[in-house]
Amino acid sequence: MKTLEQPDTPRLEAIEPDLLRTIFEQATEGIFVADSNGRFIAVNQRGYDMLGYSQAEILRLSMLDLIPLENRAEAAIPLAELQAGKIIHQEGWLRHKEGHRLAIEVNAHALPDGRLVGFVREITERKQVEEALRKTTENMAAAQRIAHIGSWEIELTPDLAFVSPQLWSDECYRIFGVEPGLMEITSELFYSRVHPDDREFIAQVLRTAIQEGTEAFYEYRLVRPDGSLRYIQDRARVMRDEVTGRPLKIIGTVQDVTARKEAEMAQAKLEEQLRQAQKMESIGQLAGGVAHDFNNLLTVIQGYAELMQVRLESGDPLRRSIEPIQRAADSAAALTRQLLAFSRKQMLAPTSLDLNELVLNLHKMLERLIGEDILLETHLAPHLHRVLADPGQLEQVLLNLTVNARDAMPTGGSLIIETANVELNEVYLSTHLEAPLGPAVMLAITDTGHGMDKETQAHIFEPFFTTKAVGQGTGLGLATVYGIIKQSGGDIHVYSEPGQGATFKIYLPAVETTSGSPSLGQFQPELPRGSETILLVEDEEMIRKLILAILEKEGYTLLQASRGKEALALVQANPNPIDLLITDVVMPEMSGRILAEQLATLRPGLKVLYISGYTDDAVVRHGLLTAEVEFLSKPFSPTALITKVRHILDR
Repeated sequence: MKTLEQPDTPRLEAIEPDLLRTIFEQATEGIFVADSNGRFIAVNQRGYDMLGYSQAEILRLSMLDLIPLENRAEAAIPLAELQAGKIIHQEGWLRHKEGHRLAIEVNAHALPDGRLVGFVREITERKQVEEALRKTTENMAAAQRIAHIGSWEIELTPDLAFVSPQLWSDECYRIFGVEPGLMEITSELFYSRVHPDDREFIAQVLRTAIQEGTEAFYEYRLVRPDGSLRYIQDRARVMRDEVTGRPLKIIGTVQDVTARKEAEMAQAKLEEQLRQAQKMESIGQLAGGVAHDFNNLLTVIQGYAELMQVRLESGDPLRRSIEPIQRAADSAAALTRQLLAFSRKQMLAPTSLDLNELVLNLHKMLERLIGEDILLETHLAPHLHRVLADPGQLEQVLLNLTVNARDAMPTGGSLIIETANVELNEVYLSTHLEAPLGPAVMLAITDTGHGMDKETQAHIFEPFFTTKAVGQGTGLGLATVYGIIKQSGGDIHVYSEPGQGATFKIYLPAVETTSGSPSLGQFQPELPRGSETILLVEDEEMIRKLILAILEKEGYTLLQASRGKEALALVQANPNPIDLLITDVVMPEMSGRILAEQLATLRPGLKVLYISGYTDDAVVRHGLLTAEVEFLSKPFSPTALITKVRHILDR
């Protein structure tokens, strides 16, 4: 009986040639046959489609011709191994006819006669997904590092027990004081690091979340390997099977909130100190509030008394009637100063000093104080007058204001310190009752922080609004700055709007000067007059009325508005020519710059004078104005205002 030999594997010869060709041509993977040198002998239709070549074009090429130049070095070794008879399974890159690269996966081997056969699958889309996933993972890790937030995952058994190990992100390791990957995190290790008093609390929170399906939000204490205590905040959510609803795992985030907790505890301590101080000094708080309201009234009384003097001849008997008003206002102002300075008495050792030298000596300290994300700039006037003040106390003023500015710029910004020689006359005193008269030195500290609204500005220097001097029960702060400047015979004011930063201007009387300032009584003669129409837009009513009084006296016709929208409506309703716009830079609802731009469409060629309590350099740097516009910084004298107006109108 003849036994047929059964081959172990099907032989290629047993398959019909037509079937082989059909398989070759209709395969979903690219198939190639090349000679021992890698030159193509045959390529199937999928290979042509994948690479974009025609049959004639591709049969003139070799395998090496299809590899991008930048990838040929890395492809040389597997290609040599293939030619040496080794089976290869490799990922790599091919060049499409149009020039772009294709990610491919190739399986190839050599036939006994030296020919090379391979199967090629394009994996470009898969590679793109993998690259996107890699970048997403990297971005997530970077975001966790920046925000100091880690992510974790705990799988649950059918009986709802925790499964170890837990899956932790690198930031989780860092928060727990362990280098990523150095040890396996288990439930036992986790609970060993939790403060003993908080372990049962965490377990109960997680059990409740599993049972009730709620999101858990909880805080606990952690003891790091170095013994330090950290406050941790976790959020956790239970993930369930979509079909059965069985809890599968818990995912969550972890954040180190130690800095916030310490700040809250420090704040609570300060609040307790403040409550105690308020019990001890409630009379002082009441006096400060009364003095603030009284000063507003005195500003109007004294300011208009000064303007009345301007309008009267030197020999007019009515001037003698105004003098008692001024003396009474001066006495009342002195009384308010005493009330506001309550409990701020300090021993000063004044000496003649140069504020430029003081700023330069503190420059490096201030840079360290504000940190690297805040740019410190100084603009110091040459030939600066000297002032009589306590250098140690003025250093404290500069440090306090720098810290205040730094805290207003939590994400970085610019801090500008400026000095200048100025002349303060009676007109400035009409709205700043405590300023020094005559030659003075200005020290301005400008930040690009979040700014302050009018309500905040009205209280920042009050004794109990912030902090008090050391030894007085309420700490340091702007109240200390205020007291030092006042006791040094100077004046301090803040110019700010929400979102526009703040400028603190300090004026100290000069002790050395070669120039004088004309008094208000000398203001009338030899000033250029005019008859043009001026639109004045200023949100501070007292300043607006003061400018009206000054310019109307010189013959100008004034239109006035307190807001940008009001000014636009006024211009639209007024057909007569308007020669000049005088506008504050920073105002509620609409800035002076935007107002001027909108008015330019209604009145082409309208000339503009900007005014502001910010320094001109700070206004330009804030981006509120360009360096080419006409600008006048508050405070300004009547002479400066009238001269500036005439200069602009005569251009």
